[in-house]
Amino acid sequence: MGLFKSEPDWTTRGGAWYFAPMLPHALVVLCHPNTSGFNQAVAEAAVKALSSTYEVALVDLYRSGFDPVLPYNEIPRKFSFDPKTLELMELVKKSQFFVFVHPDWWGGPPALLKGFIDRVFRPGVAYEFDGYEFLNNQKRALLEGRKAAVFTTTDYPAPEGTYPPQEIWRTNVLAYCGITNPGLHTFFGTYQSSYEARHAWIGSVGAKLAAL
Repeated sequence: MGLFKSEPDWTTRGGAWYFAPMLPHALVVLCHPNTSGFNQAVAEAAVKALSSTYEVALVDLYRSGFDPVLPYNEIPRKFSFDPKTLELMELVKKSQFFVFVHPDWWGGPPALLKGFIDRVFRPGVAYEFDGYEFLNNQKRALLEGRKAAVFTTTDYPAPEGTYPPQEIWRTNVLAYCGITNPGLHTFFGTYQSSYEARHAWIGSVGAKLAAL
């Protein structure tokens, strides 16, 4: 599901036609098999919060038909001919704000979301290596200046010190692609949390995104 404007928005004001500038794009990526759970509500809250200032595309990975398996021939070829992968690559290229919503499974994102990063955040999309082949090429981040937020849910209580899933996003993914100071938010103890607590967490999504 996505919201797109591919053509200029012509409308009327005071009886006269005028051109309404296109909004920048934002991409919300949801990765959870439950279509009516807490993660879904968080993703919908993110879409609602961003829609006033961005053209928002919501990608629900479990229902998108995306194949997360990176085939070997895409590595030396440095390109994909898979239509869904190409579609997602274009979304990443044009988006200025990224939001990821997922549960913590075994200390990281689900395999489906990891496969999304493997196949979509690829050279030419999220980063590039400058220089001639067979030489020591310099890595160049392609997403500098973009914004990102990650909302993770877990049944575990908040740990002391760093939380591994947040560090995966901060260092291994976003910083590598040039995105600094992301909003990394984890809702701990969701299984035993009350309805009121979950409702308050969902209500806080907009403020957390606005803070970026």
